[in-house]
Amino acid sequence: MLLTRLALFLRLVLTPFGAVIAFVESLFERYGMIPTRLALRVRIITLILLLALIVGGIWSYTRLQVEYLPSVDFPLVTVVTFYPGASPDTVLEDVTIPIEKILQEQEDVKLVQSTSALNLSVVSAEFAFGTDTAAIEEAVQGEVDQLQLPPPVGTPNVGRLNFEQFPVLQVSARSNLPPEELQTIVERDILPRLREVPGVESADIPANAGGKGVISRTNGQPSLTIDVVKGADDNTVQVVNAALAELDDIKAGLPADIQFTEISNQGPEIQDSIDSLGREVALGAFLAILVILGFLLSVRPTFVTGISIPASLLAGIIVMNLQGMSLNVVTLGALAIAAGRVVDDSIVVMENIYRHIQDGEDRLHAAFEGTKEVALPITIATMTTIAVFAPLGFIGGIVSEFFLPFALVITYALLASLLVALTAVPVLASLLIKRHATDTAEEVLSRRIIRIYTPLITWALGHRLYTILGAILLFAGSMSLLANIPIGFLPGSVQNVLSIEIDTPPTTSPDVVAGYLNEAEAQLEELRLAGDVEAYTSQVGGGFGFGGPGGGLTTINMSARLAEDVDALAMSDRLQEAFSGPDRTVFIEQAQGGGPPAGGLEVRLISEDYLRLIEASDRLIGPVAELDGVINVRSDAIEISGSNPLGAAFIPITRIDGRRTVTISGVITAQDTRAVSAEIDRIVDEVGLPPGVERETGGVFSDIQEVFTQMVIAMGIGAVLVYAVMFVAQRSFITPMIILIAVPLAFTGAITALFLTGRALSLPGLMGLLMLIGLVVTNAVVLIAFVDQVRGRGARIRDALIQGGQARIRPILMTALTTSFVLLPLALEEGQSSGIIGAELATVIIGGLMTSTVLTLVVIPVVYRLLRRENRELPDTPLTGRQGVAPAGGTE
Repeated sequence: MLLTRLALFLRLVLTPFGAVIAFVESLFERYGMIPTRLALRVRIITLILLLALIVGGIWSYTRLQVEYLPSVDFPLVTVVTFYPGASPDTVLEDVTIPIEKILQEQEDVKLVQSTSALNLSVVSAEFAFGTDTAAIEEAVQGEVDQLQLPPPVGTPNVGRLNFEQFPVLQVSARSNLPPEELQTIVERDILPRLREVPGVESADIPANAGGKGVISRTNGQPSLTIDVVKGADDNTVQVVNAALAELDDIKAGLPADIQFTEISNQGPEIQDSIDSLGREVALGAFLAILVILGFLLSVRPTFVTGISIPASLLAGIIVMNLQGMSLNVVTLGALAIAAGRVVDDSIVVMENIYRHIQDGEDRLHAAFEGTKEVALPITIATMTTIAVFAPLGFIGGIVSEFFLPFALVITYALLASLLVALTAVPVLASLLIKRHATDTAEEVLSRRIIRIYTPLITWALGHRLYTILGAILLFAGSMSLLANIPIGFLPGSVQNVLSIEIDTPPTTSPDVVAGYLNEAEAQLEELRLAGDVEAYTSQVGGGFGFGGPGGGLTTINMSARLAEDVDALAMSDRLQEAFSGPDRTVFIEQAQGGGPPAGGLEVRLISEDYLRLIEASDRLIGPVAELDGVINVRSDAIEISGSNPLGAAFIPITRIDGRRTVTISGVITAQDTRAVSAEIDRIVDEVGLPPGVERETGGVFSDIQEVFTQMVIAMGIGAVLVYAVMFVAQRSFITPMIILIAVPLAFTGAITALFLTGRALSLPGLMGLLMLIGLVVTNAVVLIAFVDQVRGRGARIRDALIQGGQARIRPILMTALTTSFVLLPLALEEGQSSGIIGAELATVIIGGLMTSTVLTLVVIPVVYRLLRRENRELPDTPLTGRQGVAPAGGTE
């Protein structure tokens, strides 16, 4: 009764939209079949256009830019100012505070963070994603230029973070020549030629190269690092390969003593990721074809249905090329996901045409009528799948920045698949599908499936209470598993490279630092000669450069590229033990690959009393460092006495939003980030904080909170949009409610699949849940549409439900299994090979489809039977295939 009253209320509220709905329906009835009718009239031209689409898609694929990730403008603006001879307090008062005020007054600013150190001010502001940071940068530069700063202060340098400004290739030029001579050769003979390579935006050496006290070595030899940055619209792999080829040519004209060593190269990582995903798309498509063949047991119907996979994906690639999108792990992952869904519409159309032909109809007539019967249901199903992605366009944040291209690519492919199903499939079916005089193997298999299904649906309709209670218990049981599923942000992406930092006290002499460096290099050289390390670099000293504030003259920064078969974690432990000593602190971690940081621990302590901040840091850092799954824990607090004889006046001052801050940071290696956060909360509660000290959570913890909030909002909006699409098409309030029952049924399987596989629920998994809202209603839409058509011919509800299930069980099973098998290669990937969009998303979708498919065929009919009354007038829509004829005894 509650649903009935709610439906009556909604009908009253939305009555003014009735004319619009009727107009949309009339348009579909009048023009919706024009593509099919036209395609069947000019079948040869249709096939030529299909072939042209495939050829055009292949050509467009070769033209796409190849990147690791979509181009993302991270909303971070930084102002760096040098103030020679100034203490941190003077830097703060004269430079940092005025610049902080300018940044805090900018629109959409989220956080302003600053560091005032000896001779240096660094102020950065984080804005909401989607903010025009180029305009912000220009505005900030204009206001900073108006500041009246003391004469010794250098010109403030305003910049913004953009991954396109990061080097795609770093090469070390090493030699035993004097450093000055080597630098001259690099600047005169190497850099100019690299800058002429097509696609190279810049080729430079660090600004601090050759500075006093600066040490830069590769494999123990003096060296200079060359950073190669590509243009924004150029292909990373092509630029890297061209730059390496140019270096080979350059080397022939250089002194024999000069050697080149690759430090980092994005090309192979990108190419390997693209190749891996490409293989998974191809394998998944092949498995989908096998599933279709297994149901149809005939090559011709399989070909007619399977053509939608390459045609739809290549059509999507054509649109990608026209829009200037790149081929990356996100867009290629979208194509892999879409490969499972694009065949669904064609399966439904093909199966219906096949049934008409076997009933003895003329093939051309059967192609048109079979398509017409299911045209509106598959259109609704496609539109609902697309509708769930709409919230990604306006919820903002990192979700929109990274996954909007994902949503767009799937949308292009799905729209293409709908067009293929309404045009190419009926044309090919009219030419290739024939009527069989005797029962085929496919028909025998179909009858066997129906014989298994009929007793099940009959029992469920006769035991509605048990069926509903069983579904509720399954859903509740799966939700209880959430407490045992790890929660994360993004799957990590790391390289087989170790980043090493050796910190020594501020008063350590250059000779002692050099001695520590020689010891470390000796260890790495032994590993290089043994084949465990391919190359290593070392640096002491450096100011603010490309990577941010560099280490001082008492900090050693090293990088070791390991051989492919070397375990990075085991090597990290080995080097940690070898490099550690009483007067130095060693931090070693695996270098991150492409993508946003996925495991950064950050605990902020805030107070105006620095001594209490030090006390709070001392209380927390020990217990946090002992947590399982947390490494490289450090604090930026500096003791005022003891190890820091220079005194409090020279301690860098770090502030967040104008308040002094000490940050405890580290790297989370555990899969369950939520558990680490809970442990830190426990530690804070146990040890307590000094009076006046506050704690804020940053890093990956705040990222997870923001992302989960955004995705919950997106799911809610997506569900509303799906309901709205079905309401407009069906002119019914209750029918969309019945169909949306499939969503919690899908979540049951998704959560269970994550639990059984031990995978985390992170951003890709949440994206999978969002996709399920659109995917799982597809089968329910087609099922309920056919049931309404049967009822429209006078059948009772129970008989219509059984007949509808019998008629739709094969296409429903086919669509679910083809989608699942397409995603199976992605779901089986482990570790880094699964990429940002991979195993978790595929696991969620496969698990959701399995439970929703089985339960849709059983639970949805039971809910329909409970909410629909016998002999009520059906809505007058193309879905029913009739005008309402029964007396209106019930309410919608």
